Amino acid sequence: MLTLLRRLADRLTEAAAVAVLLALLGSVVLGVVSRAVNQPMIWSDELARYLMVWLAFIGWMLASRRRAHIRITVALDRLPRLARRGVEGVIQLALAIFGLLLMRDGFILVQRNLDIDAVSLAVPAALLYVPILLVGLSTILQGAAELADLVAGREPVTTPPGDVLA
Repeated sequence: MLTLLRRLADRLTEAAAVAVLLALLGSVVLGVVSRAVNQPMIWSDELARYLMVWLAFIGWMLASRRRAHIRITVALDRLPRLARRGVEGVIQLALAIFGLLLMRDGFILVQRNLDIDAVSLAVPAALLYVPILLVGLSTILQGAAELADLVAGREPVTTPPGDVLA
């Protein structure tokens, strides 16, 4: 059941990345074309900025899920297996706590910006900060899942670059 949920979350995140990337591309192309015909659509620039922020955070979630973030493991690799698993557990616990802090601060940012409108879009500026909440939740869940895998004795799943998650 947990594997099914992980796969569903992975597919939804990948689909969101594709959708946001295509929307970003469309927004940038629209902005360029509208300037070329001397009828600039100013809102396309702001939309592109918002989409770029969302895309960066979705990329963070995908990289975390694939364990593709940079890790310097020189010292960790030299530890005995049991000590390495213990240190990895502490790392995953720290990541989950970091996710909690992200959610707390993201919630504050969203609250503070709910009544502020974006400059050229008819949306609240808080939308720029919503991805912080999502990546915080994702970081908590990923850290908890990897901690559970460690406790159960399972090795973490690492996806090679360019491969889709299985």
